[in-house]
Amino acid sequence: MVSGAPIIQDGKPVGAVTDVLDNDPTTNYGIFIKNMRDAAA
Repeated sequence: MVSGAPIIQDGKPVGAVTDVLDNDPTTNYGIFIKNMRDAAA
């Protein structure tokens, strides 16, 4: 299972923090919303 949490700055979503490895909940990373949008296009 992969989970995540939004990163909010000045009341606007700017990215997300997400789990990298399912078996290691201490390993996370952040990704900017622009990168997510570009990947979805």
